[in-house]
Amino acid sequence: MKSESNIREILAFLRRLEKNNDRAWFKAHKDEYDALRLPWEHDMSRLIGLVGEYDENVRGLAVKDCVYRIYRDIRFSNDKSPYKTYFSGVLGRGGRHTVMSSYYLHFQPGMLMVCGGVWWPEKPILNKLRSLIDAEPEEFLKIVENTEITSRYKWESDSLKNMPREYPKDHPMAEFLKMKEYIMMMRPDEGYFDCKDWVERVAADLRPLKPLHDFLNYVFE
Repeated sequence: MKSESNIREILAFLRRLEKNNDRAWFKAHKDEYDALRLPWEHDMSRLIGLVGEYDENVRGLAVKDCVYRIYRDIRFSNDKSPYKTYFSGVLGRGGRHTVMSSYYLHFQPGMLMVCGGVWWPEKPILNKLRSLIDAEPEEFLKIVENTEITSRYKWESDSLKNMPREYPKDHPMAEFLKMKEYIMMMRPDEGYFDCKDWVERVAADLRPLKPLHDFLNYVFE
């Protein structure tokens, strides 16, 4: 099926927003923004449907609960720019408010991301994730070393410099036990989305992450 949105046009608009991130400019270009945002949300809704065919945690999600608004919360930020310069959305149980392992798309000039995992879990959850990896290393490695994943994704997770004190320094899973989040990411170029069926393409490329979500989300059951 043909995509409704044009990612190149979205990125072109966002580049201009980066240079004119103020309320007066945005108000003058609000119609243009709406004309880009609406078809993109329609495509995201279709993506939810396609991913929901193989992941029950995505099935039935409303697009409004998955995509982020353009308006920034600047109350506690030194950066007072009123608008985000990206379109993004989370596909997982609870939508953008989830704490579970989920899929994530990010459209920003110079920073296109297709990824999945657990973002910045709170310490109790992080401890459970580490314990799970420690207890089931073979199952974890079987998932993350599968060429279906490694041919597309790389780890993009912040890590501790030293091992958590609960584990020996020479632990064979040290690389993963040091991680403070568990994210696998693909960074495509604009050409990846420059096709009529980018929604189907993304849905297919997200599918290999399903076993990783199933493994990590065990700690929430």
